[in-house]
Amino acid sequence: MDSKEFGLVAAQQLFQIQDLHYGFWEEGEIPSIKNFLEAQNKHTLFLFKYIEEAINADKKCKLLDIGCGIGITTTKLLEMGYRVDGLVPSSWMAQQARKNTQQYKDKTRGEIYDCSLEDFPTSHLSEKYTLAFFSESFQYVNMQKAFDILNLILSKAGTVIIFDFFARDEVTGKSPLGGGHSIGQFYETVNRNGYTIHTDLDVTENLSPNLTLVNDILVNRVIPFSITLDAFLSARFKFLYKLLKYLFRKKLEKIKYKYSQSRNEENFRKFKTYRLFVLKRT
Repeated sequence: MDSKEFGLVAAQQLFQIQDLHYGFWEEGEIPSIKNFLEAQNKHTLFLFKYIEEAINADKKCKLLDIGCGIGITTTKLLEMGYRVDGLVPSSWMAQQARKNTQQYKDKTRGEIYDCSLEDFPTSHLSEKYTLAFFSESFQYVNMQKAFDILNLILSKAGTVIIFDFFARDEVTGKSPLGGGHSIGQFYETVNRNGYTIHTDLDVTENLSPNLTLVNDILVNRVIPFSITLDAFLSARFKFLYKLLKYLFRKKLEKIKYKYSQSRNEENFRKFKTYRLFVLKRT
């Protein structure tokens, strides 16, 4: 189990969260753990609206959920009667996704692929996809390689939907927030690969409040717990714990910087832009 998988398991157990995507907040909403699941559901429904519009709610179409995690979004689409497969580059997550989608598994839908998009087994496809979508997973792929694969697995009139954040270009200062492809390079890649941008929505204002929630969790839950744990381990395993802290000091400093208070809503709006794209093959 890698660090990302561990983070998912920890979130599930600590906060009863199955899926780790952002929540979608309406103007004036105050983000909190209590209403986070509702905000996540709004995020999903917002995405589904554009998926259904793109395929005219035709349930004969075949869909691919790229970066499906443990299959929560895939399962919801299967419950709605859509033919949808999932893909995730993690054996543990793929196993959980198969459990979640098992009751819908048949010859035409519900397949879960344990691989990266770049390693997708294109030669085994018996039918091309009408639509492929990324829900906070596009940031992890190589853009050009992703389009190379999409061109092989999508129908000639295929659609790609991307719901994720990107890095703004030409912003002064160093961003304390990692992740996200350059938005300018993304536009260039889309154009170079012969796709038309049908929809380009900036929903940064609806997603940036998640950073306030993250800071609230860190300050009120994670940091107090880590202080208690540090005191316990320092007293119980003094020599070994000091040695481990020294050996992993650079990693710990990186984590401390990454989750410092500079990772806030204001900086997210400054350095990132959260978008929903609908791309059509031309």
